[in-house]
Amino acid sequence: MSLSLNHQQEQQVRQKTASLIQQAALIFQQPLPVIDIYFDLKGRNLGMYVRQQRQSYIRYNSFVFARHFDDCLKQTTAHEVAHYVCDKRYGLKNIRPHGKEWQAVMLALGVPPKVTSNLDISGLPARRYQQFTYQCGCQQHQLSSIRHNKIQRGRAVYHCRQCGQTLKLNSNG
Repeated sequence: MSLSLNHQQEQQVRQKTASLIQQAALIFQQPLPVIDIYFDLKGRNLGMYVRQQRQSYIRYNSFVFARHFDDCLKQTTAHEVAHYVCDKRYGLKNIRPHGKEWQAVMLALGVPPKVTSNLDISGLPARRYQQFTYQCGCQQHQLSSIRHNKIQRGRAVYHCRQCGQTLKLNSNG
């Protein structure tokens, strides 16, 4: 078994994604341009629909697709296309990520609206985050670099569940 998708498999995923977008455009009678696709996703996520400013694209996890190609080709492509369709029809801010609109699009595409999968992803490359030590009044906490960066940028404040104090970066740790 290959560790990541080969060129032919990538082309199949691109064609399936484009086909689902075209199918949704016909079903919902709405123009839906084909969007860029990348195979750069790592970790536990199988796929991700991304919209930044005016650009939309889909990211797929090449490693998971290689291990579970048929399942991902059917379920994951439809899952991400459904997010794209919902964005174009309703706007992402107006609906829940896996709410009734997304579920309806999945069903219209002929795929069960499953949010999570039970695929075995053990042994696949996973993203590892640096840990930072924070302190409250009663204990130390390990926060990921994502949470640490949110704190540093003033976008989040975290509190201890035990004592309720705000977590502060431990300069020793």
